[in-house]
Amino acid sequence: MLFYVQMRWNIEGRMSFDEMWDYQVREQEEVGGKVNVVHMYKVAGQRRVIAVIDAESADELDRIFMATLPLREYLDIEIIWALREFSGFVEDCKRHFRE
Repeated sequence: MLFYVQMRWNIEGRMSFDEMWDYQVREQEEVGGKVNVVHMYKVAGQRRVIAVIDAESADELDRIFMATLPLREYLDIEIIWALREFSGFVEDCKRHFRE
């Protein structure tokens, strides 16, 4: 299942940018193979990251953010949306969402 996740680094008064950069590098090294990140983007000029994550369920996604990420205590999760393939939506439209 695909999830769109929008996160903001909440570091003001908690750590320096240099410390955050080091955390970010360490997180990438530690988590790289554990989380199936389809796409990840840093929003230009903001302390914000956008990711599309492939997780089995909302439960698995919750475990990722509550226990797996080293930066978890410095991330404010702003938005999580479950996504579906647009082609599946179009197929439902063809049937007017009737089975």
